[in-house]
Amino acid sequence: MQNLNLFQIERRQKSGPRRAQMLLGLGVLLVACLGHAAWTGWQLHEGAQRLAVLHAQAQEEEAQLEAVRGNFVEPQLDTRLPEELAAREHDNRELQRLIAYLQVLGVQRSAGFVAPLTALTEQHPQSGLWLSGISLHQGGRHMRLQGRSQDQELLPQYLQRLGQSAVFKGREFARFDVQRGDDQLLHFDLSSQLKDQEASNE
Repeated sequence: MQNLNLFQIERRQKSGPRRAQMLLGLGVLLVACLGHAAWTGWQLHEGAQRLAVLHAQAQEEEAQLEAVRGNFVEPQLDTRLPEELAAREHDNRELQRLIAYLQVLGVQRSAGFVAPLTALTEQHPQSGLWLSGISLHQGGRHMRLQGRSQDQELLPQYLQRLGQSAVFKGREFARFDVQRGDDQLLHFDLSSQLKDQEASNE
């Protein structure tokens, strides 16, 4: 009978990075650290330069501010200003009152001229009577009519129709002149004022 020895001695295999790989890794890490340190140093250098520039600008602006403060003169309120302002405001108020009065007066005068002229046109006869002159004063308050008529009856009828209108109702003529001219027409001159009053208005 033969005995077999099955026991064998196994050699341990070496595992892990080799020495060359470790040295290469350390070299790469060292280069990376040196690059980061260089980049950080450059950033610090740039930051220091910018800080120096900003500091110089701040000092220059402070110097300019001090110069402006030295030349600044605080304004003094003129004691006459409130009185002048009150006077200007008073003048403005008076001017506004005058403008408003003139506007109202203009409206009254324009309305006073339109109404009498419209009434004269509406009541005027179709033929036989002509108006050669119409004078209105004080917004139509005073009126003077001059003209000619073929028939002596036309003028009273015309005045009667005018008296029935709302514009001329109650109006009286202070002067009434009628003369027959060389053309055989009746020349009339009617006025709500006397001659001396008309002369003063003119």
